[in-house]
Amino acid sequence: MALRFSGAKFGGSSEKKMGFLFGFITLAFAAIFLKLFYLQILNYPEYRAMSDTNSLRLIPQKAPRGIITDRNGEILASNVPTYSLFLVPADMKTYQTTLVRLSQILEEPLSSLEMLVESRRQRRKFEPIRLESHLDEDLVARIEENKVHLPGVYIQMEPERSYPHGELASHILGYIGETSEGDLSRLRESGYSVGDWIGKKGVERTYDKILRGQNGGVQVEVDASGVQRRTLAYKNPIQGQTLMLSIDWKIQKLAEELMGDQTGALVVCNPQNGEILAMVSHPNYDPNEFVGGISYKSWNKYIKDQLHPLQNRAIQGLYPPGSVFKTITTLAALEDHVLQLDKDKVFLCRGIYWYKTWPYRCWRVSGHGWMNLERAIIESCDIFFLQLGLQVKVDKIYRVARRFGLGSKTKIDLDSEVPGLVPNPRWKESTQHMPWFPGNTIQMSFGQGYLLTTPLQMLDVASGLAMDGKIYRPHFMYRVVDQNTGRTVFEKAPELQQDAEMDQKYMDFIKMTMEKVVSSNSGTGKKARIPGVRVAGKTGTAENPHGDSHAWFACFAPVAEPKVAVIALVENGGEGGIVAAPMAKRLMESALGQEVTPWQTPTPVAASSSPVPTPTTVTGVAP
Repeated sequence: MALRFSGAKFGGSSEKKMGFLFGFITLAFAAIFLKLFYLQILNYPEYRAMSDTNSLRLIPQKAPRGIITDRNGEILASNVPTYSLFLVPADMKTYQTTLVRLSQILEEPLSSLEMLVESRRQRRKFEPIRLESHLDEDLVARIEENKVHLPGVYIQMEPERSYPHGELASHILGYIGETSEGDLSRLRESGYSVGDWIGKKGVERTYDKILRGQNGGVQVEVDASGVQRRTLAYKNPIQGQTLMLSIDWKIQKLAEELMGDQTGALVVCNPQNGEILAMVSHPNYDPNEFVGGISYKSWNKYIKDQLHPLQNRAIQGLYPPGSVFKTITTLAALEDHVLQLDKDKVFLCRGIYWYKTWPYRCWRVSGHGWMNLERAIIESCDIFFLQLGLQVKVDKIYRVARRFGLGSKTKIDLDSEVPGLVPNPRWKESTQHMPWFPGNTIQMSFGQGYLLTTPLQMLDVASGLAMDGKIYRPHFMYRVVDQNTGRTVFEKAPELQQDAEMDQKYMDFIKMTMEKVVSSNSGTGKKARIPGVRVAGKTGTAENPHGDSHAWFACFAPVAEPKVAVIALVENGGEGGIVAAPMAKRLMESALGQEVTPWQTPTPVAASSSPVPTPTTVTGVAP
């Protein structure tokens, strides 16, 4: 009985043990099955991608950027083939050894290479890093000879940006550069990746999405040492579309030649639609230096240059407009009925005007005598306008200036434009913590004091005067052309930006008087005369506390049907009628299809005497 009991007990214990073992094995196989299901079914795409990454590499093929031309097809930016050196950090099996060997081949400091690679390899170890661009043939040969000792390193031919005219039109075209971390954080969802070229300035930046094209790529297989073994697939890159700009290269080239070594800006436009025909800012720069990455030496040269060649003075330079602004003061006075066209109101100019204890001087030291509005504009009498400004009051001048776009960006299709400044008492109290004085109104009435404008804003004023108050948005976009078919896929239409809504009789008067500024023998703008063409213009000589006066000239032609408007600014140039007007004349001749007058060194204009109207005493009053 005892044996049977013991046997039964032993037998029951074995069955439990076998059941426990079977259950454990079942659970183990179930866990393995679930893990395999998780790895091979649920997470298959992720782990397949990781597996492919370990053996396959996608080498991007950069798309050539679209060509940039002028309105007539003159090529301003194109592409040339070049060799570039890349490195894939994940394939660098012998990291330090590879960098040391590369340093010797490239003849570059090891520390520089380490800094470049380390900044990227932790975050994007499977993405290629561009080490060098535009390699010469000798360097390509040396790298190929050592290829077996440089795992993860390869050479690729890329399209490189080229600006065939060098510095000319550089502030319009801008330049390109490799995508930065900031670019990628903003644009990764738009398809940008490490190593892409992107527009950094100018139309290269504004229209980058049109110009960039679609990248292709090559899928290659690499071995355990990171050496490429064979090509598996290839996708052709697609070149970006052709961008045709509104500029006329002949006018642009002439503008650059006229500016010469002077510092300043020239802008030419069609006032009927806002098309920019030429824009010059000098000094300028060579955008080719930025292709492939600008050297530290070149960058340092630019940023330390006291003339700031990287600044586009046409849209970023802030200057007092001087006497060109007298057109705004005139319209404010007429609209406010301080002056009336049927009554010949006059002010006396003795060459100096005392407001309380403050003297204000006219540009003509001997004075103009008694002046009415028409003569004051033609001969640009400062004393007339300061007395007029005191009667008009600052708020009215401010409102008319704003209606012509001053104090706001023109919204041109370039980056980094500044709005300028049209001051008023509220602005001064909030920023200067001081009240507005009558002297501030006096200075503003003839374009001085706190008033600051860009050359392009003053071109908008000239265009608005030409078009009876209508101002079209200035732009460089002309057409977008498909690279393959040559078909126009987009054409820019004129965009009315604002209307000053001035009474037509006032606009007719100001245009008629501006025409006499050029046509009259006593006019300050007579050096802008073009035989057979009715030209309207206004000179400006803006005082500059840091040196000689800035020379301004704003104009448009023909008066009856304006086809061209020009703004000319020469920093420290002196008198606008002597320096800036002759430049504007030649640009108008070119834009109107006439033979351009040969350039002559400007000579001073002698002070002229004019008939004096019957005097009527008028005194200035404080605002």
